[in-house]
Amino acid sequence: MDIASTRKTAMRIHSSLLNKISVMGQRRFAEAMGVHESQVSRWKNGMLETMSMALAILNYGVEDEDLARLAKQVARVLTKKKSPAATRDSVQQFSIDF
Repeated sequence: MDIASTRKTAMRIHSSLLNKISVMGQRRFAEAMGVHESQVSRWKNGMLETMSMALAILNYGVEDEDLARLAKQVARVLTKKKSPAATRDSVQQFSIDF
């Protein structure tokens, strides 16, 4: 496998792992792993990068289905619909007289 391709795959794996931890929540992930939350924070910049490279070398790639699912979750959060604006012609608008 080409070195540049391996590094690119490793970066995708690392990004996917970080995103999954973020979606799950660092505290919940730490509890599931049986470690303190600060340990997970230290893993993010050390062990996860190393493990991502190892997984890339061993041809464990990021699954397209996982990326699609994650993209949908992110899109759902980012595209929350605003409440409709009140206008003069709206049938839903009402007025209160004092």
